[in-house]
Amino acid sequence: MTRLDEADPESARSGIDSEAAVDGPSTEDRAARERLHAARATLYAAAGGAFCYPDVETRATLTAHDAREGVLEAAERLGLRESAERFLDAVADAAVSDLEAAYNDLFGLPDGGEYPVVPYEAHYTTGSDVGESQRRIAAVVGLMETFGVEPGEEFAERQDHVAAELELMQVVAAQRATALHRGDDEAVARLADAERTVVDTHLAGFVPALAHDVEAAADDDPSDGRRAYRAAARLAAELVERDHAARGGGGDGDESDDADTAGEGVGADGE
Repeated sequence: MTRLDEADPESARSGIDSEAAVDGPSTEDRAARERLHAARATLYAAAGGAFCYPDVETRATLTAHDAREGVLEAAERLGLRESAERFLDAVADAAVSDLEAAYNDLFGLPDGGEYPVVPYEAHYTTGSDVGESQRRIAAVVGLMETFGVEPGEEFAERQDHVAAELELMQVVAAQRATALHRGDDEAVARLADAERTVVDTHLAGFVPALAHDVEAAADDDPSDGRRAYRAAARLAAELVERDHAARGGGGDGDESDDADTAGEGVGADGE
């Protein structure tokens, strides 16, 4: 999966039609929106990385000083600093072995054959309808191919895994920031439309429900690993809910009220 410093905004080639032009024409507005989308990409990268199977490199990336400062700056811009700080502190407090144990306990398939917490979108959005689940997964695969998201060889999960879908959103947000920087209004509009699909169709019905299940499964377990996943799930859910609510919960309202404007200049943890 993509690391915090490896997002590839150059790979935008979406053919999705836009319903509305979104980002304002003034240089000042565009610069602010570029920073906003870059901040969103940073937080989606951090949250997505947290749900990859833990290893020394992933933990080191999330706990490095520069990465921490970048995540906190991005979270401040989006009003999510408190949740981001709680997440980063929890990861820093947990050893890799703690994270591995918690990951296996929460997301691993036990002998009984049922996940304590199912990390796949289709479980939450299609239930037991196998045909619809396959269509939903195929839609995610199509989006990933469109935006050049290719899970690494070590990533052995389905493409509707929470880590993969959060990375997808990271890449789209990063490409949107790049399109704004270049003044490519056509790409900006396509990417805004694609974001609506990813957030409203896929993430909004998935990530908050996953976070609820993580909270329930981890309960009040004080172990460092479980505390890290509770914090990661909470941050991911708040980020998705913020983006979903910013455009009116997925309605057909004016896109100018979406993630381009919500959060810019807002104080920490207050929108």
